[in-house]
Amino acid sequence: MARRIRSWRPSHSTVAAYMALFIALGGTSYAAVKLPKNSVGSTQIKKNAVSSSKVKNGSLTKSDFKASDLPVGQAGAQGAKGDKGDKGDKGDKGTDGSNGTNGAPGADGTADAFARVGFDGADATLRPLEPNDVGFAPQNKVLVQANVVPGEGGAATGTTCFDLPSRPASATVSLDNADLAAADRNLVASVAIDRGEDLGDCPASHNDARVRIVDGNTATAQNARFFVWFEL
Repeated sequence: MARRIRSWRPSHSTVAAYMALFIALGGTSYAAVKLPKNSVGSTQIKKNAVSSSKVKNGSLTKSDFKASDLPVGQAGAQGAKGDKGDKGDKGDKGTDGSNGTNGAPGADGTADAFARVGFDGADATLRPLEPNDVGFAPQNKVLVQANVVPGEGGAATGTTCFDLPSRPASATVSLDNADLAAADRNLVASVAIDRGEDLGDCPASHNDARVRIVDGNTATAQNARFFVWFEL
């Protein structure tokens, strides 16, 4: 005998249970894809994931770019010249420098012309040049007898005049007291050189230099032997 198959119909409670289960599962899936606020950072974003189309225009500032990515504007006009600054304080005095090394000694100098001039007690007009002695340094240089004459007129005693190769730059004179009498050791000798004027008491031919010898006590002109040196 054939068995009769009965159809199955879920009860209301069963339907309600399945619906609750479906909704519960659907809600869990929704919760799984919804991200919490402020939960996405640089770690969650892949490299090059944000493109230009996903950036809101005007939302980025200068600080969001590297200096090399920013365009360079045209140079601005030159600004006005600023005011002059105040004068700075005076600096401290520097330390003294060390002394330099001494230079090498110069070569020994020598007069350009010199002479040892004598006199003749018997003739006041004579001015003999002392001869050079063998074995000794010469007593005369450049000057010869023709370069030396006595003063003119009354100045023949005590005055000696010189004709030099050129106008002298300087001169010096000193008495020769090698055999000077004690009474004559107060004599004073002086020299003058031509500076474009007449020296006085000398002939025009011998006006380059003049030597005078006088007694230091009486100012009386007197003849005496002397040395004279010239720088020409």
